[in-house]
Amino acid sequence: MKNIIFLIAVRNKDFEKKYGGFGWFDYAIKSWTYWCERNNAELVIYETPSNPNIKEHRITWQRWFDMFDILDKTGINYDKVFMNDANSIVHWNCPDFFKLIEGDDRIAGFRDTDNLNWIYQSVSGYENLFKDFKFDITKYVNSNIIFNKTHKSFFKDFEKFYYDNYDELIKLQDTVVKRGTDQTPLNYFIQMKNMDVNTTIPWIYNVTHPHRKELFSHNWQLNEDKTPFFIKHGRHWKFSGMAKDQRTSLMKQTWDIIGHNYE
Repeated sequence: MKNIIFLIAVRNKDFEKKYGGFGWFDYAIKSWTYWCERNNAELVIYETPSNPNIKEHRITWQRWFDMFDILDKTGINYDKVFMNDANSIVHWNCPDFFKLIEGDDRIAGFRDTDNLNWIYQSVSGYENLFKDFKFDITKYVNSNIIFNKTHKSFFKDFEKFYYDNYDELIKLQDTVVKRGTDQTPLNYFIQMKNMDVNTTIPWIYNVTHPHRKELFSHNWQLNEDKTPFFIKHGRHWKFSGMAKDQRTSLMKQTWDIIGHNYE
């Protein structure tokens, strides 16, 4: 039985200008292909959503509704699935983080604390949609979560919620709240369904917003090692929280430094 890296890498010309092209996908795919081969995992690349109208039905939403159908069609006998974005590069020596949650059927997630103002505004903005549910912001997690087959019914309910409340969700998403797409509604849904989330996997396995943590720099005081902090201390780097059209350039610069390690 294998674990799955479910990598979101949908190319669409309508979003090409916004993202400055999709060259960054290549670095993610190269690194995760290498990691999966070393750790007996399977890389499944999500390239084609079931609904081609991704302006109205964003990839970030559709991925939750398509994933189990896609995984079932692969015929892979799988255990856990890591929902991941292609804005990432995994360290060539990154340990198998799935082993940290072996035997645990809970959803596993990473606490999101990079931009607390953004999170507060997003949670507050969706509050009325969820009928003033008392949301615990201290349990807010990044949407890159790990789950398994036991969560099929949870995501099926999430899909129904999306289509039942589509007009209101899109209004909030695009014109009122304007703080992300699926992540905050997913967090509400997790808490409303009383899902217990395992958040014990260390942050080094999902290093988000590296610029906010000044991880692109190095220890200039000692000036002995100019390796950027995110490469030196992190094991999975997410090029998130920054201008999207800079992503390819930053990931290329990173690959130019470390790419030889994946050969």
